[in-house]
Amino acid sequence: MLDFLNNVIVASVIKSAIVILALLTAFAVASVIKSAIVILALLTAFAYMTLIERRVVAKMQGRLGPNRVGPSGVFQPLADAVKMAFKEQIVPTQAKKATYLIAPVISVVVALCAFAVVPIGNSWTPGKPNVWDPLIGDINVGLLWILSISSLAVYGIVLGGWSSGNRYSLLGSLRSAAQMVSYETSLGLALSGTLMWAGTLSMVGIVHAQLNQGIWFILAQPLGFVIYLIAGVAEVNRAPFDLPEAEQELTAGYLTEYSGLRWSLYQMAEYINMITVSAVASTLFLGGWSLFGLERIPVLSILIFLVKVAFFLFLFIWLRATLPRIRYDRLMRLGWQLLLPLAVLNVVITAASVALGWYWWVNGLIGLAIVIVMLALIGRRTSEIQDVQPDQGTGLPSSVRLAKFEPVAAQAQLVAPKAGQDVTT
Repeated sequence: MLDFLNNVIVASVIKSAIVILALLTAFAVASVIKSAIVILALLTAFAYMTLIERRVVAKMQGRLGPNRVGPSGVFQPLADAVKMAFKEQIVPTQAKKATYLIAPVISVVVALCAFAVVPIGNSWTPGKPNVWDPLIGDINVGLLWILSISSLAVYGIVLGGWSSGNRYSLLGSLRSAAQMVSYETSLGLALSGTLMWAGTLSMVGIVHAQLNQGIWFILAQPLGFVIYLIAGVAEVNRAPFDLPEAEQELTAGYLTEYSGLRWSLYQMAEYINMITVSAVASTLFLGGWSLFGLERIPVLSILIFLVKVAFFLFLFIWLRATLPRIRYDRLMRLGWQLLLPLAVLNVVITAASVALGWYWWVNGLIGLAIVIVMLALIGRRTSEIQDVQPDQGTGLPSSVRLAKFEPVAAQAQLVAPKAGQDVTT
């Protein structure tokens, strides 16, 4: 009898081990395949985002853009890749070579890793998750993973600028570090409101929370949405916040000593980060892959998600073609004196709404009112600057006007001799 029981136990253990091993193998194989597909898709999106951006900006500026390589210029990214591959790879003599070479790779790897927990579409069998669902991994701290991994992107830029042996590169990298520290705080606080409403850090859970509550969280968090967009643009160093590579001040900033494929790696990281910021905004504020019940068709849910991401990517391009680069002290002032207090205020209002059991629209109306008031104040300030009378000064904003020297110039004009006057008297 004991021998029989021992045999049964041993057989059960062996079969359980085989089943677990099979499940782990299937999960590992699925994760590797899905990772390869996502990486290939992101690299392809990066290549054609450069073409789309050049064409869209050209259209906004009344130009044609690249249209010679292939029909409507569709092979232009391939031509650019070949050109970059055959460019001379120069390493400055004063560069710290190992760090100089590995810095662009750090930026790309970090950018790719951040996308691992973004749900691209609904489960293939709704209600029954499986290893082949359109996301690499659904972890219960998905949003925290994105924020923590994205914060490492600054290391690639800082190490690249520091190791180049160029003072302009070093200044550009330090600007990037200060800029990311300034705006990461506001960005994280802006997302805290959605987490309070969702009650989870899982990206898939946040999408399902919006489905269960019957709203997109942009309706309950309009202030958080606006803050996240501004901070997200600053996080990826895009215009008008592209101060780390300001060519009129720093030659090309941290990119000054990079060329060829190494320069392309930094550009690749920037565009992939743009896609990640757009994907997070779509997931947390616009319902991810959901849209009026159409998400029940898994393939259609993927298309819905891609359209939402494309909208935010177009917004990035629109901002670049429209707004000029702002002054660095104004960049810091915007982050610390405006966005951070508003983000804290949004957290306080959301916490009160959730704790007191208010409806989502109460929180939404309060946030929308704050956004409208801020826009009105900014518009009023702009109109006051434009309505300055000629006898009150030049009429230019202080960011343009050399206020330090204008009194001297005005006094010099008062004491200047008139035409025909004898200056010897």
